[in-house]
Amino acid sequence: LLRRYRNLNSGASRGSDVKDMAPGKRKTLAGVSAELLAAEETNKRRKSAIAAVVKEFICPISLELPVEPVMAEDGRVYNRADIQKHIDNAEDDNLRSPVTGAPMGPTLVPAVQVQNTLHALIESGAVEDDSGERLKKVIAMKKKAEAGDPKAMCHLSDWYYSGRNGLHQDMKLSYEWASKAADLNRVEGIAYKGEHLYKGLGVDKDEVTGGTLLGIAAGKDNASSCYFLGYEFYKGTRGLPQDHKLAKYWLRKALELNQDDEKNNGPDLADGTIDDCKKMLEELDGESKDER
Repeated sequence: LLRRYRNLNSGASRGSDVKDMAPGKRKTLAGVSAELLAAEETNKRRKSAIAAVVKEFICPISLELPVEPVMAEDGRVYNRADIQKHIDNAEDDNLRSPVTGAPMGPTLVPAVQVQNTLHALIESGAVEDDSGERLKKVIAMKKKAEAGDPKAMCHLSDWYYSGRNGLHQDMKLSYEWASKAADLNRVEGIAYKGEHLYKGLGVDKDEVTGGTLLGIAAGKDNASSCYFLGYEFYKGTRGLPQDHKLAKYWLRKALELNQDDEKNNGPDLADGTIDDCKKMLEELDGESKDER
């Protein structure tokens, strides 16, 4: 329509005036203008309808579109992680609907149709406000991971591990994505898989295999794995001997890698981990001075 309008308008400008145009051409121009106005009105109604649908599915707790929509016993749709937290924080048997305040049970049912609708809206670009930012981020990351991107697999493993970006904490899914990344020789994935096996998170506990994978990741410059080895040698636990010389080596390497993003094959250490690392090194350095 716009192309037709521009062509007609361009023709008019080369002539004298729209009024001087042939009656049939003036009529065509008026018709195209009417079509444009009608199309614009239709588009406004479509956007208004989509906005109403989006508003209906906004999670009453997070005030965002649910990443993992579930139906609660109050008949409302929530994001799983947010409503589960509400349920877990309820005192004794005093669980109430976050919307109505009426008593409700703890059962949650996946809202599959809602999820399919939201995914279609996101992928079509129909959601233009900020309510779908978390959902957009997760959908994009899952697409990359499912296409074989090991870095995206590690991101999903981390998000499920910590319950980030609207995903509920799920150690089994975290382990599965870490394992897929490790199979593709992603150092970060090897470290994540090792931690899951070593601690029995989302998978049967296997300290031997888990410790071996963490050792491999540490040798490939993964800061968190270096910290793990340093801590275990410091404590002398989980089958490793107490060896303060090795503890100092791995703890120092963890801090060095943490300060060099180009060398560190993994995420930065958490602030609490850095503090613990420094405290252990201070204690070990003190022991060395006493020995001298």
